Amino acid sequence: MCACGLKTWALPLLAILMLGVARAENVETVTLCEIATDPQRYDHHLVRVTGTFFHGFEYFSISASTCQARHVRFWLEYGGSLGSETAFAGVPSSERYRKASLVVEDIPTALVRDAKFRRFDRIVHQREAHSGQVTVIARYFSGDREQSGDDYWWGGYGHLFGFSLLVIQQVLAVNPLD
Repeated sequence: MCACGLKTWALPLLAILMLGVARAENVETVTLCEIATDPQRYDHHLVRVTGTFFHGFEYFSISASTCQARHVRFWLEYGGSLGSETAFAGVPSSERYRKASLVVEDIPTALVRDAKFRRFDRIVHQREAHSGQVTVIARYFSGDREQSGDDYWWGGYGHLFGFSLLVIQQVLAVNPLD
C-alpha cells in the first residue's frame, strides 16, 4: 500500500474520530461568570458559553457584560489544525495552518468547520479590530493561579500569558456587533 494514500484519508478520519469523542463527552452549559467564580472546577471541561468576542492585534478574547470577573480573562483560540492567526506573545500557536491538531495540556482538540464557523472566522478576519456575540462549545483551560501582592489572577495563555484559555471546538451562533 502506498504511504501517500494514507495522508489523504488519515487526517480527515482523525478529525472525525476526535469530534465523535468530543460529542460523546458531556458538554456543560455555563456562563463565563460561573467559570470565573471557580476556574479549577471547569478546568479541561467542554463548555457551552455565550459572550462578546473581541479580536484585534494581540487580542482574541470573550467576555460577558453581566460579569465583572476581575481575576479571570478568557483568551480564544481555534481547535484542530486551523489557527486564529492572532498575533500575541504566548502560546498556543497563532499560525493559520498547524501541522497537526492543537494539543493543550495533553488534550487534543478538534474544530467543526461548518457554515457557522466560516461566518465567525470571516467576521474575525474582516478588519483590524471588531467584536460580536458568539455561542461556542469550547475546551476550557484555567491556567495557573498567579499572585502579586494581594492581587491574583488566572493565566498562562494568550497575550503576555495573562488569560485562561477557551479552545473553540464548534461555533453554535454568531452575530457581529460592529
